[in-house]
Amino acid sequence: MKKNNFLKDKNAIFIGTSVMLEKCIEFSSKKFKNIYVITDDKKIIKKFKNKVIPLTINKFAKFKYDYLFSILNYKIIPIKFINSIKQISLNFHDGPLPKYAGLFSSTWAIANGEKTHGVTWHKITKKIDAGDIAINKKFKIKNDDTSYNLDIKSVLIGINLFKILIKKINKNNFSIKKQNLRNRTYYGKTEIKNLIKKYNLDIENRTLTKALTLSPQKSHLLKKITGKKINISKKKIIFKKTNSKNSTNIDLLKLINFLGKVINFKFNVKKINNNKLEDLSLNNHPKWDSLAHVKLLSVIEKKFKITINEGNIDKFSNIKSIFNFLSKKGKLDQLN
Repeated sequence: MKKNNFLKDKNAIFIGTSVMLEKCIEFSSKKFKNIYVITDDKKIIKKFKNKVIPLTINKFAKFKYDYLFSILNYKIIPIKFINSIKQISLNFHDGPLPKYAGLFSSTWAIANGEKTHGVTWHKITKKIDAGDIAINKKFKIKNDDTSYNLDIKSVLIGINLFKILIKKINKNNFSIKKQNLRNRTYYGKTEIKNLIKKYNLDIENRTLTKALTLSPQKSHLLKKITGKKINISKKKIIFKKTNSKNSTNIDLLKLINFLGKVINFKFNVKKINNNKLEDLSLNNHPKWDSLAHVKLLSVIEKKFKITINEGNIDKFSNIKSIFNFLSKKGKLDQLN
């Protein structure tokens, strides 16, 4: 049977940053005729050298594009550029539209006591986060989730949804649905400033602490908005500990070395004990940020031939829980 390849003569432009942009380009690299990229991330341009065409926003009008994908892009794209796209322009939003449009969606989900969160790929329109929905998905919020945790889950799910989306477009089997804007909620700069004021008056509030425990990228964005860095009392966040009885063994040492290579850090295994293993985690280790974590999840999936999704992603938040998960699945022999 002949494979559908609707995109083979189409051009796409990707705008944004982060490992999510990298993974989406990686998946699309052989799907489109040409891929253009606007990003401040030089590592992405270097990685896809000779595979993508780097641009700046002022060179946008120089070429014609069939598709535009905006991925963790916090800059407004001029509507004249959006209107020039032949097929469709899509944006990834880390919230369950029509709820939580705007900024810091995961922060507001936790601050408002939501039990679920979600992500959305939607059509870009003049009104922010108001376009028709291409694909979306919800997931549960756990008691010890922070905004940071939710963002990582959102990125992972967003990448998987992007793959589904591209496959549908490539088969010319793509459709969108209207947002019910009567259910829309929007949070912008004013709202996040007010939330910080509320937190400063109640720094012992565990819910607000979790809500304002941000990824490095969002911490940077918040600093740009407020003009100063917010200091979160991490001691108020209580993360679940995994039970552990045995001491470090050969398989665990191999896993530590393997994970260290992925996040580009050499752990001193001689000083590691069971208690310290709990500290080698997404939330505590300086090299283990959100970008490194998404990369880590991708490498683990390929190395151990497993699928990481919203149902098991919490098993990969620290070295001990990763070890326990892989051990139960009988995958540790693949470290040899």
